[in-house]
Amino acid sequence: MKPIYSTGDKVYLTEEDDFVDYEIVEISVEDGDTMDPSAKQKYKYKIKPVKGDKTIEKSESEIFPITFA
Repeated sequence: MKPIYSTGDKVYLTEEDDFVDYEIVEISVEDGDTMDPSAKQKYKYKIKPVKGDKTIEKSESEIFPITFA
C-alpha cells in the first residue's frame, strides 16, 4: 500500500490551532511495520513549515491536505 501523500505536498495539522502551512519533505514506514504487502503499512511524514526550516514528524491521521478551490 502506498502513502496517501507525496513529498512536496502541502498540508496542515488537524489537531492544532497553529494555522501554519507545511510541506512534506520525507516519508518513511513507521517502526514495527513489516514489508508484507498484505499488511496495511502506516507512514510517518517529516514536514516543515513552508516558511521555515524546522522539521517535525506526524502520522497520516495528524495531517490534512491543503486544497485550492
